[in-house]
Amino acid sequence: MKSFNNQHSVFLICSLFIATLSFAGDTPFTNNDFNMEAAINSSAELMDVLSNDDSGITGNDYKEVVAVCDINASDQDCLSNGTNFSNAIGTVTVNGTGDNNNVLFTSSSSVSDLFEFKYVMENFTGGQGSAEASVTMFYYEVNTNSDSSTNNCTPAACTLRDAIAAGQAEAGASNVRFDRDFTGIIMLSSELTIDDTDLTIAGPGGDQVTVSGNDQVRVIDVTGASERVSLSGFTISNGLATGDGAGIRFNGSRDVLVENMRIIDNETSTNGGGIWFASASGTVRNTEISDNQAGVSGGGIGMIGSFGSDVLLENVTISGNVSADDGAGFFINSGNGQNITLRHVTSAFNNNGSNQIIGNQVGANGNINIESSLIVSNGLDLVLLANNNVVNNSIIGNYSGANLVGGNNLTEWGVALNPLAALNDTGLRVHSFEPGADAHNYVDDMIGNVGCGTVVPNDQIGTPRPEGAGCDAGAYEYIFIDEIFISGFE
Repeated sequence: MKSFNNQHSVFLICSLFIATLSFAGDTPFTNNDFNMEAAINSSAELMDVLSNDDSGITGNDYKEVVAVCDINASDQDCLSNGTNFSNAIGTVTVNGTGDNNNVLFTSSSSVSDLFEFKYVMENFTGGQGSAEASVTMFYYEVNTNSDSSTNNCTPAACTLRDAIAAGQAEAGASNVRFDRDFTGIIMLSSELTIDDTDLTIAGPGGDQVTVSGNDQVRVIDVTGASERVSLSGFTISNGLATGDGAGIRFNGSRDVLVENMRIIDNETSTNGGGIWFASASGTVRNTEISDNQAGVSGGGIGMIGSFGSDVLLENVTISGNVSADDGAGFFINSGNGQNITLRHVTSAFNNNGSNQIIGNQVGANGNINIESSLIVSNGLDLVLLANNNVVNNSIIGNYSGANLVGGNNLTEWGVALNPLAALNDTGLRVHSFEPGADAHNYVDDMIGNVGCGTVVPNDQIGTPRPEGAGCDAGAYEYIFIDEIFISGFE
């Protein structure tokens, strides 16, 4: 989906057939609701479906996609199938609910192809209807470490820069992958700019592919026109910027995803050494943010925003980051109506544990939700200035600020974390701990909304939760590793 503007081509071609149309007195469905292109582009209909376009639709006026399935499935089977459908060509996933509802596409194929599916929509009172859709997914494969653009992406030579440009030029959802034998570092001569919708860049793993700013340029800039940009499976390193966000800058972009990534060794003279969210919405999940530096705030990650700029950090390790001002690990300056959630986050050893600089800071007027997180060994670990906060199941070693609203929180820390290390083949590093640590089995699933083992089924490196009597606090779930077997002895 490259544009929701009628001046550009829109790739979604939807069936005119409408099945099982029903509603009950509040906001009725119309034909436009079941034609995705019309629904996305319609200014006359009360819609905030599939585009997350900040139309301001709230309360009971929205209609949302509740299920996706095979194009030949019945409505009932579609509802039973749920919110994810995959076949040999691609995957469609329902993302978000209510007035933040949209769908995400990824390609499963190594070629461009037509992906067909069925979807069911529902209004506030439970009335449902369905329609069919088809989307052309475009696929590009990076096969060279070069950053020299040829303005062409071919099986013989396709740089990452050219693959992104080719994907952005297509009218459909685009998927950039890496050749199966591709490893190494891509040294950038200038930043990569993404100004697109439904673009996925998926690497084989953070220990396999690195995209480097070469200590000269920002690595990736995702602009305000971008929606549903997904970055996964590679390392972003050595970005250098005089403005905010040296590793990645999300500037007004919507529904972005950073997953299974390493964001390391980036430096800015201002804010957000590793990642910077500026009035942008998205998710950072299963990611390591380490050894970044900011000349002002947010050495690891920083964000500012307002209503509609919701951000989720989940299974994220933030470690060894430095800033000249407050918030060496994370710095959050949230505005009215903005929802910020930190779930199973470990933030440790930022700013070298100095009490002179606040390790992590959250301020302003947004809604802050911290669940099952571990914020320790940062000197002054956390200053939370936002009164609209809910904190549950979290361990904060040295705390200052507003009264914490929530339960099962510990504001002291007595057992050290192990050094940052990669424990499996994901290449992502975590701070592990021994069974005697307070974080072990700490989460009480009856408190808060963490969803131990359900909402968050695994830890940052893929270990199932819970491994013990309860989930562990932070990004790491303790699992016994038999060193004898690792060494090859029985």
